[in-house]
Amino acid sequence: MTNAARKRKKVLFVDDEPAFRQMMRQLAAQYCHDAWEVFTAEGAGQALSMLQNQDVDLVVLDVEMPVVDGVQFLALLNRKYPQIQKVVLTGYANEQYRAECLAGGAELFLEKPRTVDGFEVVFATLNELARWKPESGFRGVLRQVGIQDIIQMECLSRHSAILEVTGSGTRGEIYIQEGEIVHSQIGAQAGESAFQLIIRLPGGEFNLKPFVAPPARTIQGQWEFLLMEACRQRDEAAGTDAAELAQAAAAGSADGGASEVAGLTPPAVPAAKVPRLEGLASRPRTRVDEVLICSEQGEVLFEHQCSDANGRINLLEFISQRSRQITQSLAAGQLQRAEFEGTKGKMLIQIQNGCGVMVRVSRY
Repeated sequence: MTNAARKRKKVLFVDDEPAFRQMMRQLAAQYCHDAWEVFTAEGAGQALSMLQNQDVDLVVLDVEMPVVDGVQFLALLNRKYPQIQKVVLTGYANEQYRAECLAGGAELFLEKPRTVDGFEVVFATLNELARWKPESGFRGVLRQVGIQDIIQMECLSRHSAILEVTGSGTRGEIYIQEGEIVHSQIGAQAGESAFQLIIRLPGGEFNLKPFVAPPARTIQGQWEFLLMEACRQRDEAAGTDAAELAQAAAAGSADGGASEVAGLTPPAVPAAKVPRLEGLASRPRTRVDEVLICSEQGEVLFEHQCSDANGRINLLEFISQRSRQITQSLAAGQLQRAEFEGTKGKMLIQIQNGCGVMVRVSRY
């Protein structure tokens, strides 16, 4: 294989109109010569099948397609293949589509030209984008991909990386070593308090960088519990007025020790919950034996060592029904979480925001 063949960019056009796909093949040969290897697909299903077998550099897709439209397909591509460049080329260009596609991960939103000169400009733009080589790692927008999703994927894959997060005028880092969260820092904060602050950032950008050893290991807990605690604290803080947060941050700075990070302050820990150092050696350790997250429709969203997912989903549904009955009869508000504790372990169940979470831990 020649060097020229190895350097050819693989470009996939996804459009439900056969005539348009054929025209794009011909125009690519005319405008890009041997620089491209062109593939075409009539819809999302055929495109996904091709992407499993080809290392595509650029995907150009239409918006108006049957079954799975371009906006939905773009969101799927952005999650499954974040490293691939994506461009929307459509004859249905309006501001709503433009905003949805650009927010969903498209690098460009282009209208199908009506003249030959217009296609020449389009191909020149696409060729320049295809030649661009992304930096190592990947970047994303927290509004579309939750930072919790990135952490979960890295930990489940037992990767080692530094997750750099920027937003609200500040920058934080989460160190992941072989699937374990070992350190976090943001501003003057470090450890679990810094991790909670990063999770609570309302939006921004993330960047996965190669792993280097942190200055110290400041986090010992298992990542599943760290994420659950972060979600709990974020939900509690959602109802807090921004002015109160700023006031609390200012008060912490006046005390000479607590740092201010983008108007956020770590939640206070009651003294009764702070473990006494002399008692740590005798405390039993805990291990996560089972985790299940399901949607309101009973679809498994995430599971870890769950041997009977259907049985756990039935349990969550049973508790959800009973909680609704209790809420209606006692007017006591919605059930937020339920805990079942025995001599050898504990089970925690949380049902809210359209999904159910079950975690079972044991002591040893």
